[in-house]
Amino acid sequence: MQVGLIGEDKDNAAWLAERLTRAGFRVRSINGLQKALRGGATDALAALVLDLAGNSPPGADCIAVLRRARASQPLLVLSARGDWREKVACLDAGADDYAIKPVRSEEIVARLHAIIRRGAGAHSNVLKLGDLALDLKARRAWVGSRCLDLTRNEFRLLSLFLLRSDQTLTGPEIRDHLYAPGALVSRNAVEVQIARLRRKVGEGRIKTIRGVGYRYLAQDERAQTSGCLLDRCCRASATGCEHEQECVRLCGQQTANG
Repeated sequence: MQVGLIGEDKDNAAWLAERLTRAGFRVRSINGLQKALRGGATDALAALVLDLAGNSPPGADCIAVLRRARASQPLLVLSARGDWREKVACLDAGADDYAIKPVRSEEIVARLHAIIRRGAGAHSNVLKLGDLALDLKARRAWVGSRCLDLTRNEFRLLSLFLLRSDQTLTGPEIRDHLYAPGALVSRNAVEVQIARLRRKVGEGRIKTIRGVGYRYLAQDERAQTSGCLLDRCCRASATGCEHEQECVRLCGQQTANG
């Protein structure tokens, strides 16, 4: 499995990456918090290690920034600061474990395995909403039994919708999630990504909230509308539906008599 190592001390990062590799991990080294916030930097990682030096910003602040950026993986903090208040602040901010340096590499490995096990028990790799299923580990998605052919950004956008299914996402939030800070993107880049994703998951599944943003719906809104018309028409007649042609056009199937 692959873990992310976030830190600015290159020598310590190289030492730790070598020890973790020996223990069987694949390591993605991320030089500093700002690089960790770039689009895709923490994707598909089983866990994160935040290596804090003595002159690093407060650990709780770093963790809060990571969590706001939707880095939801189990997080182990390694800190050169021995103050218990720092430890409590980091745990309250969202860290899953905290170790004070110096610490043996064997202990780091054991702590990593422990938080990954706990995370696997608390969070499934598969997100579901309605008939949509999304496997974060395999990076595959299905609507019903139909497997979706998604680009990298389409998958990331769809996963963001599911992770925040109870919220409306604004255009700037989506742009910041998909693109690195300072990246040159067109003004309508978000609209283009939304349009492409709609064509694959169903036009009525992503609702535009005018003046606010976008929201993913558990059911296709257009299909719901068509279903209501179909039901209304078929109940209106005991012998058949007088609007059958319109129902066929909207629903893609013939209505039953009665």
